Amino acid sequence: MKYVLLVLFSFFTLTAHANPEWVKAEVVRIDASRQRIVLKHEYIPSIKMAPMTMRFDVAKEISLEKYRPGEKVRFQIKEAGGDLTVIAMEPLK
Repeated sequence: MKYVLLVLFSFFTLTAHANPEWVKAEVVRIDASRQRIVLKHEYIPSIKMAPMTMRFDVAKEISLEKYRPGEKVRFQIKEAGGDLTVIAMEPLK
């Protein structure tokens, strides 16, 4: 029984991380030279993080040059070793 529960829990955990949710935010500051961004974001359900303004590292595949402070965006994050990295971001329409 324990094995079945462990397998089910592992499946749901992998599914949640395989498709990270989109979170709405406002760009506060951009540091393109360090590939970092400060976002004022909504609640992030997958990690139970309250709405706040915080700095994120950004995956090198994402160009920060096209974003400006005050712009509304949506983004996805990846958590690894306690660090949060933006892995996808796009302007809100």
